[in-house]
Amino acid sequence: MLDISNSDFDVNILDGALSNPTISLTFPLPTDKDTYVELEGNEKLSKSFGILNNFFRFFTGVKFDDIYKNNEYHYSINKYTPEFNKKMNDYMNEMLSEKDEKLNELVYSLIDQELKLNLIKAKDLPARFKEVKEFMVKYYQLENSKTMPSFKSHHFLRICYVTIMTIMRKMFPKGIWCNKTQMSELYAKYLKDPMSIIFFPNHQSHIDYIILHLVCVRFQFSTPTVIAGENLNVAVFGTFLRNLGAIFIKRSFNNELYTERNLTNLIEFILLNKINFEVFIEGTRSRDGKLLLPKYGILKYLCGIYLKQREVEKNEKFDMLFQPISITYERIYEADGYLDELLGSDKKQESMTNILKNGVSTLFSNPENDFKNFPSTKKHKEGKYDNSTRMLSGKIFVKLGDSFTLSSFIEEQRDTEAHLIESFGEEPDSPVNLKRLGFKILHEINRVAYLPEISVIGTALQAYYYYYETNEFAISDLVSSMRLIIEVLKRQEELDHINTNVKLMDGLLRSSDEDLIAMVKDQVPQFFRFIKINFNKNTIKIENSVELLYYKNLTIHLVIHKSLVCFIISLLSQANPNIATDAYIRSLYYIFTGFLKNEFLFDYDYNKSNDLSNILNDLAQCGTITRTSTHYEIVDHLHVTVFAEVVKPFIESYMICIGTINTIDNQYKKKQTHITDEQLINDDLISKDFPTTKSLLRIIQSSKFQQKHIESINKQYLLSCLFYLDNLRLIRIFKNKAKTRAFVVTQRPKDLKFILQLLDSLLNNPSSEVLNDTNLLYMTDIIDKSFERTLKAKL
Repeated sequence: MLDISNSDFDVNILDGALSNPTISLTFPLPTDKDTYVELEGNEKLSKSFGILNNFFRFFTGVKFDDIYKNNEYHYSINKYTPEFNKKMNDYMNEMLSEKDEKLNELVYSLIDQELKLNLIKAKDLPARFKEVKEFMVKYYQLENSKTMPSFKSHHFLRICYVTIMTIMRKMFPKGIWCNKTQMSELYAKYLKDPMSIIFFPNHQSHIDYIILHLVCVRFQFSTPTVIAGENLNVAVFGTFLRNLGAIFIKRSFNNELYTERNLTNLIEFILLNKINFEVFIEGTRSRDGKLLLPKYGILKYLCGIYLKQREVEKNEKFDMLFQPISITYERIYEADGYLDELLGSDKKQESMTNILKNGVSTLFSNPENDFKNFPSTKKHKEGKYDNSTRMLSGKIFVKLGDSFTLSSFIEEQRDTEAHLIESFGEEPDSPVNLKRLGFKILHEINRVAYLPEISVIGTALQAYYYYYETNEFAISDLVSSMRLIIEVLKRQEELDHINTNVKLMDGLLRSSDEDLIAMVKDQVPQFFRFIKINFNKNTIKIENSVELLYYKNLTIHLVIHKSLVCFIISLLSQANPNIATDAYIRSLYYIFTGFLKNEFLFDYDYNKSNDLSNILNDLAQCGTITRTSTHYEIVDHLHVTVFAEVVKPFIESYMICIGTINTIDNQYKKKQTHITDEQLINDDLISKDFPTTKSLLRIIQSSKFQQKHIESINKQYLLSCLFYLDNLRLIRIFKNKAKTRAFVVTQRPKDLKFILQLLDSLLNNPSSEVLNDTNLLYMTDIIDKSFERTLKAKL
């Protein structure tokens, strides 16, 4: 069997985690001075050989006092001490009570409103200011006690490490894989100029938090503080996370005027002390394996702090090291729950009971042994095995992208905008283009994302399933589709200069058909619940294709541009081969990249291989299409159709979403577009006139649509459709005063109807009558009415 997965991943951080907790770097750490971080009051890590240490070492064999031994000695601030926690609390209390002028300004504005409304007299201003200020201070002190990190102690950290490592080794017996050289290079860069490392991982699982802490402990980095959702701040578990550095924030601040400022003060303290920081730029977990678009809130705070330190405080050396990180799972821990959510179920809220239940069940499970002798029974061999209750898990891969300092990004942006000013005479609105920064981070995560073998299998399965419209077939029939996908992925990775995946794809291409069939038979039972192998007949059966969605989306970012071109050429060729010209392809490419902007990272993409002209040239060089003197013709219909299918579910989602909006509009008696304040306060009034986003999704997912692709009705796609239609001002999404429910109002029903008819014709009955200059120009005009503006920091 092939095992190329460790070609670039040479360290499993779960191996030797208790017997040898520290992984040596590729260079010796310097030890010629007391501390390499110049911070006032920094304390050395105490060397404790107390009863607890001796107990662990004697009864478990764990080298307890070797855990996290050097991480905060010499190389970073020693934060797991009562002194540091007091310093942090004193700083935050001082900002609240004395130093933050913004709080005073806020209180003054509040009591000024009271004065204007004659609620107080002028003579009462001093006493009222003091009263409101004291209330605000006490309120935020109480909030901080619930949400701020506390950094319990090194003993606590070590106990957590041993406990979590024990659980993780049971959950993921095949390991969490990293590259030692990458970790060493990051450490060397940090030592050269110590500053906070801002870890930016993609976010697919709650396990992400844990993984990066374990990586830091083992590779001698200081553990980061982590921005975590308020939903994780549950009884006991929330305290546990806070003691390891979690900062809990709300999903929305709901116009809480000082909450953002209070959080910014805390983050500023962390960065001034050069503590590492972790934030999930997507804002929430992706349910389908594909990166979400960036959220800009925390980026805004980081950039604001940087500009304040550099320009106001004149702290010229202040900086941050941004580190994009790709985390790839062969099987997501929460996969079963995600499938339910994508098909319409409500998200299950985290609770202490569920956390403990999952932890205990993990300790008593043995997923590795389940497959050691598989298939061992007649039932197994006939494909009648039951994976519904098995714990399915695989390897996890952690890969670092190219890091960069915030100062270098701003300098690069200034150089770019200086050219624009020279060309167009326009000054930038802000010192930092947050959208450019967010996309730079996500593009880098995408660029280095690892593709495990199971992602190739899953992509090939879905391609075959849709192309041949069959859910049961011989495994040998799948091989040609696998080879096609591998060849395309390898070629794209070579263009993008990503050696890891090129090695994997090259190894797979060199494998015999028998090896590839053996790989499918080995991996499908390990990672799928609803895809079954009949080992007697050597066939495969797809019982529910939505389970393939995650694996297709692991690869989709590499081929989305090429898939979109294949989709367009396929449409034009079906309508009239003579109109598959450069002009028509370019027009449709512009339209469809607009539709898919909320799904893929099309903005700020500097990869030349993704330029339309380069894609067409590459398809021609591969023999997929050929160019005549006037137009393009398809040569390899299998290639074009397989990759065109990648795009169709997203377009189908728009058709379903717009069709439902039109239908629901007809059901509501009032056609008003003006929403009164009374309606925004009283949900019962507004719900009679307008549907909520949630009710729209439920109607869609409970209806009997004739869509070809089951993933077209997944919640994540449909929400992206709604947000883009709102962005085009075709609909309007607005929240009630409590910001707990979002309602949908149709703004331009004629344009919605036109889009629906055009997309339906393109997908189901392409013709020259539909694909004419007038329709395409009108569609382009709708796209160009987007009110999306470049997101820049308002600092």
